[in-house]
Amino acid sequence: MVVATASLVACDAWAQQSDEELQKQLVNPVADIVTLPFQWTTNFDTGPFSKPQHTLNIQPVYPVKLGGGWSLINRAIVPLLSNPAVLPGQDRVNGLGDITYEGFLAPPPGSGGLIWGVGPALVMPTATDDRLGQGKWSLGPAVVGLKESGAWSVGALVTQVWSFAGDSDRPDVNAFSLQPIVSYRLDSKQSIGYIGIITANWDEKRSSQRWTVPLGVSYSLLVKPETFVPMNFVAGAGYNVIRPDNASDWFVRFQVNFILPK
Repeated sequence: MVVATASLVACDAWAQQSDEELQKQLVNPVADIVTLPFQWTTNFDTGPFSKPQHTLNIQPVYPVKLGGGWSLINRAIVPLLSNPAVLPGQDRVNGLGDITYEGFLAPPPGSGGLIWGVGPALVMPTATDDRLGQGKWSLGPAVVGLKESGAWSVGALVTQVWSFAGDSDRPDVNAFSLQPIVSYRLDSKQSIGYIGIITANWDEKRSSQRWTVPLGVSYSLLVKPETFVPMNFVAGAGYNVIRPDNASDWFVRFQVNFILPK
């Protein structure tokens, strides 16, 4: 009965919002919307034995109003990993990876339509196995910017973190990531876009091993069941055109995003 009541409340909460506006909010990392995405990625031909690597990212987003139109957008990334062996005789290892928290301070949209937010990114050494994490506490800035024009939403989410504590026997962290945001709405419920995150390990002295640059495309479908919360389904695939040795070449991604009432 409680679940049914919550679902009906959620349906009523979103009934007055257009599908197109909801699609815009789903693309916007600092939108005033509570979401619970589950994102599955399979990276093919990973490691020295060319085995698949699997990641299930649970990525809750919860905004908090601060007054004056400003918001604090709380985002977390909780990775559940399945990594293949990297040495002969090793087994595949499964478990929790390092959890990341991002908190964006975001003002109300400006007159020019620019949407932005800035705040900290904190990576916590929560991995259940050394092969699933970096063993370091890492911290740095996170910045997001987004522009909406017609059916297009274009922007980027950028982070840079440095390790400041943790296992002294593990390598230091000096990591950059850039997540391009490119989405084109085909109609009120469907869109296509870019998927992939560009990363760099600045401590890697060999330039050929420093960058990972993916090129991928996704298809997104918004569904609003009558007796449940709205859901957004995303499917896509991509190719790492630049990558370190033993890194994956092709990847596929599937995501379901539950849109919850505040």
